[in-house]
Amino acid sequence: MRYNISMKVGDIVQTEILSQGMEGEGVARIDGQVCFVPLTLAGEVVRVQITQVKKDFLRAKVIKLLTPSKDRITPDCPAFFRCGGCGLRHMPYDAELKLKREKVETCMKKAGIGALVEPVFPSPPNARNKAQVPFAADEKGKVFAGYFKRDSHKAIPLPESGCPQHDERTNSIIRAAVNVCNTYNIPAYNEQTGRGVMRHILVRRIGAIYSVCLVINADNLPHADKFISSIAALGIQFSLSANINKRNTNVITGDTVLPVYGDIAVKGEICGVKTEISPLSFMQVNDGICAAIYGEVKTLAEALRPDTVLDGYGGVGIISNLLAPYCKTAYCVEIVPSAVENGKKTALMNGNSQKIQNILGNAAKIIPSLNLGENCLAVLDPPRKGCDSAVLQALLSARPGHIAYISCNPATLARDLRILTQGYDIKLIRPYDMFPRTFHVETLAVLERKNEENKDKRYSV
Repeated sequence: MRYNISMKVGDIVQTEILSQGMEGEGVARIDGQVCFVPLTLAGEVVRVQITQVKKDFLRAKVIKLLTPSKDRITPDCPAFFRCGGCGLRHMPYDAELKLKREKVETCMKKAGIGALVEPVFPSPPNARNKAQVPFAADEKGKVFAGYFKRDSHKAIPLPESGCPQHDERTNSIIRAAVNVCNTYNIPAYNEQTGRGVMRHILVRRIGAIYSVCLVINADNLPHADKFISSIAALGIQFSLSANINKRNTNVITGDTVLPVYGDIAVKGEICGVKTEISPLSFMQVNDGICAAIYGEVKTLAEALRPDTVLDGYGGVGIISNLLAPYCKTAYCVEIVPSAVENGKKTALMNGNSQKIQNILGNAAKIIPSLNLGENCLAVLDPPRKGCDSAVLQALLSARPGHIAYISCNPATLARDLRILTQGYDIKLIRPYDMFPRTFHVETLAVLERKNEENKDKRYSV
């Protein structure tokens, strides 16, 4: 159906929010067109200004909240309505979990997947272990750190109390770095001019150690000793490195990491697996949710006792090492050479070198060459774009007994499950709140091959 769109950018209208969209925004209908209104809740009456007109939808911003929802709460962050770092702090947490479950359900229904979606596993408090914050400067040149303003690429300062998504020590480290910049006149990088030094600060909590990496537009970190002493004064265990990114790009990190204080790679544990984590290594950002998801996959392996484990997007081999005690052979397949080398070190650190094969290559090409056997548990943890179709076809041909699929994008998960259900039954779809107060959601799906040969090794959910 085509509508005669009478709205134009700048128009101001009154409307009612009918539901919540896939990204947590309010959804209204104006002149028969769907209109997305961020930061609103179902049932609210608002006066809005049209900001975008497309053939199939409109976008608008709130001018005045006329009738608030009974579910609306006061955000716990003074920067919330301007900052784009998170988007759901105006709704109760239980409503957020319900919204995320509905998001996964909607994706499944669109893909024709009829399996039950379980309630969302909630995030523990203060579980986020990573901050990645750009530096910027105000009109007077004073440096600050802050996330980008909502719907823009312009940063705004973090609140003086710090970002509520970070723990207090992470906020303290960020404040200390900003103070050094302003005390010693180290300028923030300017994307328009390509000048300035400080681009981003990356902070990771690895156990009791904080890995701090400063991304700079320079060959060396200026006043490195001042950054060291300023962070040391906080009384925490830390390492400090500098990442060199002199490219005129909005890609956050470059390829070169220089040690400044301590080791670049920090030794730590992820769900009991010993590993070394560098500033550029992939690591799940929520310790509690990571433990919950990996724990479920571990329980699956413990129950099945597979002959082989396939870690299809293996990275440095955390999942391979986690499941190694429950199988005879684990294949950790990864396309990034440095990750494969780090994976070999991870296997050595955990005493699994004889059991884990770290293989460099595209999983679609590697899987057919492996002797997986039917008593195999395949684990997939792809990026947001999901699995390549060739990987899914290779799995359908290899016919592992069970598949555990960890996804950060329910839309691509649903797409891939539709393909896998050609040969598999879905036994579990459980969302996890890896990214609280944002519209993102992590999901674990467990699949079992469609035949009666596994009847004695069924996975009970």
